[in-house]
Amino acid sequence: MKNLRLLACAVASLPVLSVEAIEVRNTAGQTMDVEVMAYTESSGNVRIKRITDGQIFNVKIEMFDADSQKKIAEAAPVRMPDLRVDVSVGRRRAREGDSSYMKRQEITVTMKAENESRDIDLAKTKFTVLLIARNLLRYSQEDADTAKVLLKENFAEELLAGKELEYECQPVVTEYDSDRDSSNIGGWEYDGYLLVLQDSDDKIVGAYTNVGPIEVTTLKDPALLKNALALPVGREVQRNLLPLKGR
Repeated sequence: MKNLRLLACAVASLPVLSVEAIEVRNTAGQTMDVEVMAYTESSGNVRIKRITDGQIFNVKIEMFDADSQKKIAEAAPVRMPDLRVDVSVGRRRAREGDSSYMKRQEITVTMKAENESRDIDLAKTKFTVLLIARNLLRYSQEDADTAKVLLKENFAEELLAGKELEYECQPVVTEYDSDRDSSNIGGWEYDGYLLVLQDSDDKIVGAYTNVGPIEVTTLKDPALLKNALALPVGREVQRNLLPLKGR
């Protein structure tokens, strides 16, 4: 099982935007001008800074009147929580027919995500998982070291502070020649995965892979990641998920 801390991934996280001061009124009728530093809907926790002296208060949103509660929710900056994601990959291999070298491989993937932040909810987010295979024909043909998308699944969930979720992908089956020599006739062996998180505006807010060429090239460029997300199942590409050269 691989522990992934998505807050530190190569793509940009959501920025913490500067906010303007708003006037709020508590249920006793007292008013003050504040900046909203944080608001967690699931718990009702609010952090505000008073404009007059810079003092910071951690309070419950219920202490404000209805109009102020609405203003606080609208003024709260968007922040990306600290997520821990575990991706567990299972592989079962069996002989294909009477052949001692042709293999049939079944791949299963389970993803668990935990919001480790105490006061930052993850709004509804789209999780996309791509399973990538590598061409075994590379052992007999030097120019055949290519990749293929075996599976692409996505789901959307919100993840409240301190909570966790689990998702299991559909199993996928592939076949390949297991001989690592010039007699290899090809086939596709599981190589790794790409996991991408997108917000409600389809902006990429987190990504991880265990495939070296994807990590070195594709994870560093949101545009390349977007292109990777558009790949259909069965598409043959370079191992970094870029189009094959000359095709």
